[in-house]
Amino acid sequence: MLENNESAPTLVPRFLKIICYLTIFGSIYMIFTSVSAISSPETVTQAMTKSMESWQDIFQKSMQSDPQAEQKFEEILTDLSNANTSSNMRDNSFFSMISNLLTLIGAWMMLRLRKKGFHFYLLGNIIAVVAPLLVFGSDNFLGFSYAIFAGMTGGLFTVLYALKIKYMQ
Repeated sequence: MLENNESAPTLVPRFLKIICYLTIFGSIYMIFTSVSAISSPETVTQAMTKSMESWQDIFQKSMQSDPQAEQKFEEILTDLSNANTSSNMRDNSFFSMISNLLTLIGAWMMLRLRKKGFHFYLLGNIIAVVAPLLVFGSDNFLGFSYAIFAGMTGGLFTVLYALKIKYMQ
């Protein structure tokens, strides 16, 4: 039985708990990935170069009949190649680490039903969208694609959290 000055523990809605844990696990994974990329940006650059070479092999055969598409694809690959530097990968990984640290803190706070956690989460997502555009350039395909991916996933989860903000204090 509870005394008058004690209140019953507030239950976290199941859906909020699920999205918080998804965010926590995803953020922790991305923090470790970012730390690894910061310590060895050359590895990330080499992996991206290998990916671009395999894309070129796959798409070049299918685009031989369309010279305009082939030229546009070559421009995109050149753009990616120019942005694929160790310095850019290290800088992007640093911002990714900061962004994911903020989303981790935000999700943890929202799991404790703290509305301020939503603000941390939102700030982390804003950094995740803006940072690649700053690091790689807003006219670069790599920066644009990273920003779009972060905006779509972060935006979806932001909406899901916003739907549950009424349970937070």
